[in-house]
Amino acid sequence: MSDAAREQLLAVGRVARAHGVRGRILLVPYNTRSDSLTRVTALWLAAGSAEPTRYEVTRSERTPQGYLIALRGVEDRDAAAALRGREALVERSALPVPDEGEIDAAALIGCCVVDALGTERGRVIELETAGLQELLRVRGPEREWLVPLALVQEIDEVARRIVVDAPDGLFDLEE
Repeated sequence: MSDAAREQLLAVGRVARAHGVRGRILLVPYNTRSDSLTRVTALWLAAGSAEPTRYEVTRSERTPQGYLIALRGVEDRDAAAALRGREALVERSALPVPDEGEIDAAALIGCCVVDALGTERGRVIELETAGLQELLRVRGPEREWLVPLALVQEIDEVARRIVVDAPDGLFDLEE
């Protein structure tokens, strides 16, 4: 897959586990408020740095835990269990365009995070939720931090840069 084709894929979640005996997977989305995964016709699943594999979605339904998804060619529990932990990606063109002033939270993965003084702190590697709070997992050169989305002051989509209003101590190296 070319770099240009890979850039057209957006990480939307992770396969949590197999569900049932007929090969469905439970996919936990990065953006828990979105229903867009009920309308996608294909998912790309990637394990680490390996090339992602395309699967046709034959059924997708929203549940409180995430999405139960049936994939063509994944016919039993063992095949579904082999997909556990893989990151799910979709073609950007398959997702609805966000409304004015909105951004798809999964588009934040890979963005550079800087504090209000402009000091680069790391890159967003994952989105998480803790209760009602959404968090950015930011990997820096020496460690990772969980940064509440509520601290985001500015998102520059073109520059792929996020400015956060970090309280004192947030980016300290000691745990």
